[in-house]
Amino acid sequence: MELKTFRNKYDLELIPAATPLIILGNLVWDSIFDRPKFGYSGVPNNIFNAFFDAKLIDQQVWENYLKECKKVELVNAAFAETIIDVDLDLITSLDNPKIGKLNNQFDLKNIKKFTFGDLKARVMTNLLRVRIDDYLEILKKDHWKDYDGKVRRVYMITELYYGSIKIVIEKKLGNELEAAVPNADLEINNKIDLQNSMEYSFSHNDAPFAMRIEKIKNFNS
Repeated sequence: MELKTFRNKYDLELIPAATPLIILGNLVWDSIFDRPKFGYSGVPNNIFNAFFDAKLIDQQVWENYLKECKKVELVNAAFAETIIDVDLDLITSLDNPKIGKLNNQFDLKNIKKFTFGDLKARVMTNLLRVRIDDYLEILKKDHWKDYDGKVRRVYMITELYYGSIKIVIEKKLGNELEAAVPNADLEINNKIDLQNSMEYSFSHNDAPFAMRIEKIKNFNS
């Protein structure tokens, strides 16, 4: 599934480089023509970094907010039973940490099908949204230069989606894959015999594969 197709179908953004370091409140530079960019020049990593830089909050409050963003409860996604197919041509470009390690041990071209299942989500709480909205109003009113120059044109992550990685390969390649898994620091959660093929499942390991983003200038609680 292409990035644009994924966006149109699920109203979410596929995360090219998944990592547990991606948390709610992180800021993203998005384009309708290209993959979202993290760590864009001049853009704070997280919305609370912007508030800290503008001296709206002190270091202790800033650290507490980041912890709160990380600890939002993981719950079943609204479409938890959905199986999300990913175009095979996109697998190597996803930079998923687990798949990247596996690619060093097993040729990903041998994968017949790649999906995310057992979907979970972290959704920004209403309390966090209200706090962010309040600080944004102060930033706009008293620190327009910081607001306009750093965050107004970017997007913020308000939902993160996680799922077990499932791949299907030809049965004859099963031994080769299973031998590669320990060296890739992976653990097989489940495997299913599909007659001529084998399906293997791996946990998401707290690395999100998709996100919902909202433009800062349109954000409200």
